[in-house]
Amino acid sequence: MSTAELAAALDALDREPAPAVIRFDPGPAPGGRVAVLPSAFNPPTTAHLALIDVGLAVPGVGSAAALLSTKNVDKGRHGASLADRVGMLLALHESRPRLAVLATNAARIADQAQALGERYPAAEFDFIVGFDTLVRLFDPRYYRDMPSELAAFFAHHQVIAANRGEATRAVVEDFVAHSPARPFARRIIVRELDQLPASLSSTAARDDIAHDRRPGSLPPEVQAYIEEHLLYRG
Repeated sequence: MSTAELAAALDALDREPAPAVIRFDPGPAPGGRVAVLPSAFNPPTTAHLALIDVGLAVPGVGSAAALLSTKNVDKGRHGASLADRVGMLLALHESRPRLAVLATNAARIADQAQALGERYPAAEFDFIVGFDTLVRLFDPRYYRDMPSELAAFFAHHQVIAANRGEATRAVVEDFVAHSPARPFARRIIVRELDQLPASLSSTAARDDIAHDRRPGSLPPEVQAYIEEHLLYRG
């Protein structure tokens, strides 16, 4: 698909009134257990790939998916267009054919899970999250009735949580044990990222590119796409 075709598909998805999911890579429909990484991918970094690898290493998980949302619970849209973010993910898919490239119009993980389940009823979905996303998952601001909505979510899905930034694995484990996450602790799998990928961010990559520095955090396919399409300049 061209960038214009990707943009048109994403615009149509964004206008859908109910939570929905579309797929951009040509792979088969997901089945079995799938580890899903919901993120802005602005741009995709080696930290995203490390999180996906953590998800794939969980026993029982057979494949992975990158899930881009047209909406976000607390961030505005800036940086690369959504179409270019899908383009970067499709560039990664070329070398990682087990990675499905999906998009959704749902901002909350609970709604993303609903859309995925309705689109792919033969699959089970685990959600990969860094610590910051884990905290947002248990923030009552994003729910009308958080206990009941999370109970419905965790009845069908697991969360694979990893350390990010300065939040170590011990911090993640403490949050799971002593926060509103505690009732669902048996459905939360805590894993540890190595120090380098845990420290990387898309924000820093964008800043490097804007200041004519070559980021060390980008997969080669993403770096090539950014250079070809002149993203994040200035």
